[in-house]
Amino acid sequence: MNEIEGIYEIEIDKNDFVPQQLSCKIAELTGRINREIAVYVNRKGNVLDISVGDSGTVSLPEVEGRKHKSRLSGVRCIHTHPNGDERVSSVDINSMLSLRLDAMIAIGARDGSITGIQCAIPARNANGEFDSADIYGPFSADDTGMNRLFGIVAEIDSESGSFTHENRDESERAIIVGLEIQSGKPSYNQNDSERSLDELEELARTSGAVVVHRILQKKRVKDSTYYIGKGKAEELSLLRQALNADIIIFDDELSGAQVRNLEDTVGVKVVDRTNLILDIFAQRARSKEGKLQVELAQLKYRLPRLTGLGNQLSRLGGGIGTRGPGEKKLEVDRRHINRRINYLEAELEITGRRRSLMREERKQNSVPVIALVGYTNAGKSTLMNSLCNSDVFAENKLFATLDPTTRSLSLKNGRNVLLTDTVGFIRKLPHDLIEAFKSTLEEAVFADMLIHVVDASSPEVETQIAVVDEILESLGALNKPVIMALNKMDRVKESIRIPVPELYCGAYEVSALNGQGLEVLLQSLDKLLAADEVEVKIFAPYNEGWIPPFLHRNGKVIDLIYEESGIKIVALVKNIYLEKIRDFIV
Repeated sequence: MNEIEGIYEIEIDKNDFVPQQLSCKIAELTGRINREIAVYVNRKGNVLDISVGDSGTVSLPEVEGRKHKSRLSGVRCIHTHPNGDERVSSVDINSMLSLRLDAMIAIGARDGSITGIQCAIPARNANGEFDSADIYGPFSADDTGMNRLFGIVAEIDSESGSFTHENRDESERAIIVGLEIQSGKPSYNQNDSERSLDELEELARTSGAVVVHRILQKKRVKDSTYYIGKGKAEELSLLRQALNADIIIFDDELSGAQVRNLEDTVGVKVVDRTNLILDIFAQRARSKEGKLQVELAQLKYRLPRLTGLGNQLSRLGGGIGTRGPGEKKLEVDRRHINRRINYLEAELEITGRRRSLMREERKQNSVPVIALVGYTNAGKSTLMNSLCNSDVFAENKLFATLDPTTRSLSLKNGRNVLLTDTVGFIRKLPHDLIEAFKSTLEEAVFADMLIHVVDASSPEVETQIAVVDEILESLGALNKPVIMALNKMDRVKESIRIPVPELYCGAYEVSALNGQGLEVLLQSLDKLLAADEVEVKIFAPYNEGWIPPFLHRNGKVIDLIYEESGIKIVALVKNIYLEKIRDFIV
């Protein structure tokens, strides 16, 4: 068991098409357990997954490669045949074409030794579709001539540019499904489910899908097996065939068993809201920290679903056989994922410490930090660009910003502050995502002030404000001055009245696009920052040695006079820290 898991640790040269050490190892293990072993390797030489099956069959992993149907996935499969036959089978080729693998490599293994190696590479038809394969070999284990196949794969992959968009049809056709729980209580708002489905449709479009139909099922309770009920799932299967949809997206988080049961019934890929949001985040992450955070959230989402997914671990179909994984396969996956999670958490802890050091430096320099928070696509990045004359990426799509960006902002009184753009929030935001992005969200927690940017033109503005406030409160970020920027007023045609929560210090109508109201907003920042600090004179006895460093961390020390029994200090201190030092103010 440990030896199979150890395959993940084998160092692979990205220039070796069929790494000799890896090939010999899986041939040896195949001889000992008489089972077929498949290893999935990407173009960087990283082992993505390992499958173990009975002689002649293995299960498929969740291959994560390119989503474009005209491109190869960037992953090749190296697998063994325990009977010593190195020839690529028709099942192997079908699996390769279904998964759009770079290549399918078969290794004949007998008594722990390699008898030969054969490689299959996808071939295109006149429409640019992968519908056949070219066979190369047999090769011996140490034949470096196999490395020339990298060039053939690259040439095949680059041919995608010669086919029109109509021929490629890269967008997935999606049916979105919501569930309306009818509790019968007077407070029940039936519009909530429709609005949530509207948002799911926008999420689907952001991820690149074309929504061809939407369903809102009404039930008193969720079905634990099929979520929407078996009968409705069977209706959905017929509708899916009639509309030629190739993905079903649900508006709630599903269990692994529910995904498996629904996929068995409808016959296509099933994705829940959480998985969809994670997919969008994976597309949008640009920085190293952002990519680590997304991967961590994806692994935490996937881990409890391994058993439930069963033989549906492959989201793309096909396979080197048809049976699902045994317990050993699941155990290998589980251990590998747990090990990867530990690694990612350690890496994020390091980046979190770096952020903490940067915050400490800002405090020592007495540079106030203002964080822009709000619902996704409320216009935070556009507002930052308008206020700071910057060029932060802004787009009219959900989650355009994942990685926090900080820019310097000069106020009218000559004071410089730092303005930080943060990731947007959304209803039903996955818990694992909040946990993974905790170090990023801390930018809002440790900021001196928050600007809650609101899309005033949205019909769901009050709901969106409540969602953001709820998440900020759960993070402990509302213990500081907060103002509301009612953005996109250029789109508001009628006078509006949006209730502002009592904890806010004011609300200002602005348009980040045309500059409306920005001067008034900046003036309010001036007043709030000035009102948030007070000059105090303190006498700190020498036995209270914590006071000077406390003032350096949480304020600005103006003067120090050392006397016989203590230190006289003149400092600017934020109001929220006054209570801590009140007994020493003179």
